[in-house]
Amino acid sequence: MKITAVIIIALAAGIALAYLFIPAVEGQPPAGEGAEVQQYTCGMHPEIVSDEPGYCPICEMKLTPRKSGAGKAGSVTIDPTTRQNMGLVTTPVEYRTLKRKVRASGRIVVAEPNRHTVNLKVDGWVERLFVDHEGEAVHRGQPLLELYSPALVATQREYLIAVESGRVAEDLIEAVRTRLANWDISEDQLQRLQSSGEVTRTMTIRAPADGVVVSKKVSEGDHLKPGTELYEIADLSTVWVVASIYEQDVPFVSLNQKASVQLPHTGFDEIASTVSYVSPFLDPHGQVEIRLNADNYDSRLKPEMYAEVSIESHLEGKHLVIPRSAVINSGNRQLAYVASADDVYEPRVIVTGAVGDDDYVAVLSGLTENEPVVTSGQFLLDSESRLSEALADGYRAGHDHGGEHSPSQLPAEKKGLSGVYTCPMPSHAHVLQYGEGYCSECGMELVPVEETDNDSVYICPMRECAVVQNEPGRCPKCNMKLTLLTPPTDEEHHSEGIHDLTAAQVSTSSEADELVATGGHDIYTCPMPSHYHVLQYGEGPCAECGMKLVPLAETDNSQVYVCPMSECGMVKNKKGTCDVCGMNLVRYQPEADDDK
Repeated sequence: MKITAVIIIALAAGIALAYLFIPAVEGQPPAGEGAEVQQYTCGMHPEIVSDEPGYCPICEMKLTPRKSGAGKAGSVTIDPTTRQNMGLVTTPVEYRTLKRKVRASGRIVVAEPNRHTVNLKVDGWVERLFVDHEGEAVHRGQPLLELYSPALVATQREYLIAVESGRVAEDLIEAVRTRLANWDISEDQLQRLQSSGEVTRTMTIRAPADGVVVSKKVSEGDHLKPGTELYEIADLSTVWVVASIYEQDVPFVSLNQKASVQLPHTGFDEIASTVSYVSPFLDPHGQVEIRLNADNYDSRLKPEMYAEVSIESHLEGKHLVIPRSAVINSGNRQLAYVASADDVYEPRVIVTGAVGDDDYVAVLSGLTENEPVVTSGQFLLDSESRLSEALADGYRAGHDHGGEHSPSQLPAEKKGLSGVYTCPMPSHAHVLQYGEGYCSECGMELVPVEETDNDSVYICPMRECAVVQNEPGRCPKCNMKLTLLTPPTDEEHHSEGIHDLTAAQVSTSSEADELVATGGHDIYTCPMPSHYHVLQYGEGPCAECGMKLVPLAETDNSQVYVCPMSECGMVKNKKGTCDVCGMNLVRYQPEADDDK
């Protein structure tokens, strides 16, 4: 008996050890560890999602199993036949070298370092002009004019006297030589003065560089003061080509980069040039100025001439790229649709960079290599995705049928009492909506507004409108003034709160396509039909005839419109808006006695 008991105990221990140490069958992970829960959805209303089979609460159709991967916001499932009809084409994300040929229109200008101004440094009179018109070509050292200057004559005499004095006047000789040099008297002229011993009556002003006379501001006989500008000479052997490039071309242009300049009148012959300057600023037109140095040995490039600039470039290294046709730019974000093996197309928020000449654009974030992105038919996908999201958002704003989209089924730590969600990034606090979703700016998952510091949230008091924004104003649907959101407490969460219509309950009329309010018998009017425009809440005398007002239900007065918010106390005999809250008035109809 004891042996039997020992055998049974040993077998039990062996089974227990085998259960603990023998790995589970491949492809069947233990429950609760990575196992995906099967969900169910309605084919007509994809916003309805449930963890259990059942029936759609909207159309009462039987829920069907939901495909894996279809749970992400905005994802669209397309069967192969529909995909072919839509003409969907995908291309894998890949690494490439981005090349770009930057083209710009420019003009020829004189290079600033090649501009030379001839100024006068001593008082005198012009006795003779050697260069007397603009446009004349001059060479360095060429005489420009002769100037008579009494001060110059006196200084020459001082110099000769100092030279005759010998070593005794060395300091004086050096001082006079310096003064004459400062007046642009050359060393050759000083040597001639010292060797000849004769004072020259005039001083010759010479050209400081090779070039063309751009400006002449002197005539023979003029009396000139020190600092007077005489000539402006421009050296055109090297010129600048000034052009403007667009902001997206800036990454492809750098200093010392090779470029070419084409002149339309020469049949666009290419002239080699080099980028010498890229402006650190954008001009008012959103462009960046660049300058190129171009040799002009044959004088083909003339200032103010029109030119075409061409710069061939590429970004260093290889970059993750996709065809530009795959990018959907909505203004505040960029999307690309990624296809999966089970016919699910997921919208992905991406950030793009430089664009190459082969129409490929660099992807900075949002995609990985080899992911298939849709390059044709993506706008049809985007329309379908937006429609599905709009249906889901509208459904969540006014119903609570359970499932993953229902706020009542969310975990307590994720559920906001107000139902308003926002982006966790403070810079995107303006992204607001009812129910969960993803930020339209950065793609992050939205969180309940109560979990952030976002305290500038305004909502429509009529929850049916589902209007929420970060600035005060009026509801675009009912015209009611938006109110600052104050999250309810746990005790207030299940009460009607600000959405309660109190005395007036709004419903849809089957006899007329307008809102109808029904309530108690607290509206009074004058019994005289001619005074039916006299309307108010509560008893009182008629403002027209003084008769005692009677309950509205006791008269034939049917032209009555009230504010759905009975707290305003607004009642009129025609359509309009509430003078208190600005909400649209609705038609009022007293309840019958047998309906109470």
